[in-house]
Amino acid sequence: MISGISYGTYLIFGILTFTGAAFVWYYVPETKRLTLEEMDVIFGSEGTAQADFERMAEINREIGLDSILRRGDTSGGSGLEHEHEKELEKEGHVE
Repeated sequence: MISGISYGTYLIFGILTFTGAAFVWYYVPETKRLTLEEMDVIFGSEGTAQADFERMAEINREIGLDSILRRGDTSGGSGLEHEHEKELEKEGHVE
């Protein structure tokens, strides 16, 4: 291609690059800082993220992860931290 049209090769690729950039600039929606649910609405696939959340919750229930998470302390810490606090209470370090 370079030997056939020399500098025209660069013009062809330059025009294709600018055309592609213009297409992206005007027709591709901005998704920066959007949640998956908001992107579902933009791209017309509403409910996809919700279905994923429901499936993940079902899997967590099936493998028992849900009950382990509920058994942990309610202040947001892990169950191990809660057990450590109970041990300290038994030893008299925490009132």
